[in-house]
Amino acid sequence: MSKTVKVVLTLNAILLVTLLLSHNLRAQLPPQVNADGVPFFNVNINPTNVPPMVNVNPYGAVPKVEVTQMPQLAIAPAGCADRENFQTAVGRTISGPLVITYLNVPDQTETSLGGQRVALSNTTQIATALYLRSGQQLSFDKDVIYSGCRPQ
Repeated sequence: MSKTVKVVLTLNAILLVTLLLSHNLRAQLPPQVNADGVPFFNVNINPTNVPPMVNVNPYGAVPKVEVTQMPQLAIAPAGCADRENFQTAVGRTISGPLVITYLNVPDQTETSLGGQRVALSNTTQIATALYLRSGQQLSFDKDVIYSGCRPQ
């Protein structure tokens, strides 16, 4: 073995022993701990003695929430009084006058009503009903299943 390799190995061994014996050698200090021994970082986000306060009601108005009172509906709910007025069909267009209460569309279906185009999916459900006036037409790019009542 050459003399240079022996010197390098000796210096490495000395460095290793020094690192193993020096238990206080650290890259950074550990975090401070509180009285319970829980470590924390000493960060002061509020350098004043005044605690931060937020006024969530600056005008002192008492909020009024009434969930039990619903406004009067302008459209009186009326089902099909006559069986002859009930309609169920499959097609690409629905013409009014008709109150649509059930609509089943294929996945990724586009519909148009009066120039407005809307994309629907097969998870689309009607919350109450769609009201088509006389002369209105709801068009689809695929066949749909619908049910509803024609007014008298």
